[in-house]
Amino acid sequence: MLEQGRIGTRQLSTLIFMMVVGDMMIIYPSVITSYAKQDAWICALVGVPLGMCLMLMFLKLCSLYPEKNLIQISRSILGFWPGTLVSIFYLFFFVIGTSTHIREVGDFITSQIFQYTPLRVIALMFVVALGWGVYHGLETMGRSSELLMPILIVFILVLTFCLLPQVDPSHLKPATDTGVVSILQGILVSIIYPVGEVIPIMMIIPYTLNQTHRTRDVLAAAGLGNLILAALVTISLLVLGAFLTQHNIYASFTLSQKINIGGFFERIEAIMASSWLISTYVKAMVYMYAFVLGTAELFKLKQYRMLILPTSLLVFGLANLVSPSLTFIVITVVPYWVDWDTTLSIILPGLLLLVHMFKKRWMTKSSG
Repeated sequence: MLEQGRIGTRQLSTLIFMMVVGDMMIIYPSVITSYAKQDAWICALVGVPLGMCLMLMFLKLCSLYPEKNLIQISRSILGFWPGTLVSIFYLFFFVIGTSTHIREVGDFITSQIFQYTPLRVIALMFVVALGWGVYHGLETMGRSSELLMPILIVFILVLTFCLLPQVDPSHLKPATDTGVVSILQGILVSIIYPVGEVIPIMMIIPYTLNQTHRTRDVLAAAGLGNLILAALVTISLLVLGAFLTQHNIYASFTLSQKINIGGFFERIEAIMASSWLISTYVKAMVYMYAFVLGTAELFKLKQYRMLILPTSLLVFGLANLVSPSLTFIVITVVPYWVDWDTTLSIILPGLLLLVHMFKKRWMTKSSG
């Protein structure tokens, strides 16, 4: 196999948790509120169990082919050429996803913290860190996420509790007055963005030790990550209101700037930025790892590390080309990204499951 390292269930669960939270910790409240307005918190909560069902579908597909990753599964179910075409589609998504996460980090840092630093400098530093992480392999990635996850959870809890004095329940009124279509769109976003974008984890699951309670732990990690995002959406609506949440792409960062307890515990937005960078780094690293490993599998290479340097150069270039500005991402990319995620995270995995079931039934009838 291309990857000789192995991770346990706990490392897999932490990777999934970090990917669910990922870049969504900053932009998720704004994105879901743009669809469901003041009812976004309802959509976010409904999306928690539905997201766990989607994660269960990924696990089911992997359990049918326990020793194969997503590229191998596609070829096994659809045949060589159709499976290769689907695999290329997924690899394109992985490399664009990596580049978009790099660009998100660059736009955030240069617009909120280091306004006079060139975006390419931030992007280059992030790409070097990504390449270094992928080079050290799956085991290092899993253990790093295990060490970094508590920092993320602690800060989100601090953010939530410190903002409780500023909560205004009237911001949630009028409830259920948004419209059925908008509510359904919000629910779709609550499933697709946090959990649907965990699809690269199917490149990692074959290299995970099949320990007891793996399914339970993975579902719990996905549900917990989505629940934390739902809490962020709710606290953002209660403090900022639907209008400010919708029109502030970095709503969670704005919330951290509002914390002021006794005049001495304040200005902790740098910690918020650090937490978001940690989760986004893990998510982008898994995406880059999935692309490198998948490309090596697609072309039957003996190792994948030789692809890390050209991939790093590729994603650095794409990060500068993926959008001309932050406004372009918000107005143009985000609305269509939902359709892309839906295709790759629901439609194609569902299609693979259906084809597998049809082939199994056909073979049973033929043998009978």
